[in-house]
Amino acid sequence: MSAEGQIDKPPSKKRLALITGGAFLAAAALVVGVVLPAEFHVDPTGFGRATGLYRLGEPQPKVETVEAGTTSVARYYDMPYRSDVVEIELAEGGHPRRYDELEYKVRMKAGGGVVYSWSVPIENPEEFYYDFHGETPAQGETPAKVVEYKQSTGTSSNGVLIAPIDGVHGWYLQNQSATPVKVTLHLSGFYELVPPGDYGNEAGILPKT
Repeated sequence: MSAEGQIDKPPSKKRLALITGGAFLAAAALVVGVVLPAEFHVDPTGFGRATGLYRLGEPQPKVETVEAGTTSVARYYDMPYRSDVVEIELAEGGHPRRYDELEYKVRMKAGGGVVYSWSVPIENPEEFYYDFHGETPAQGETPAKVVEYKQSTGTSSNGVLIAPIDGVHGWYLQNQSATPVKVTLHLSGFYELVPPGDYGNEAGILPKT
């Protein structure tokens, strides 16, 4: 019988050497096959590439998480998405009945979005004037609101509008050239067409079918 804490038959020196050598080889294999590929991007055996450990040693791109907050560019709408093409004919500049100018707008709620693009075939950009704006008509004692977006001359314009107020938003167009012209307007987004004759579309413009 052996005393407590003692081993009856301790392993021989040869067996101890085998155990120690095996542990060393296992540790070396772990370092070469796992640690070097994953930590130092060194893969002498190819084991790291085969298992995907090699990619762990590659520099990882920096990622910055940004919270959306109140300035988020993502917007959500209850109304369906729509697209329209509108053709607006204008008489030559200086027409006695002022058929050379009109206003065309669409109805939008505050926060509503529309992508637009319009063009008119005039050689001289200085001969076509436009005023892009939004407005809420006066109602009783409530005064009208007008928001100016852009006043300029030119033969085309493209952009996106996020309506800052409830109301109608669009363009006053004036042909100052010596010939009649047709403005082609493309609209896509979240808006409503103003019925012909209503405020914002007194000229009674209808979209192309």
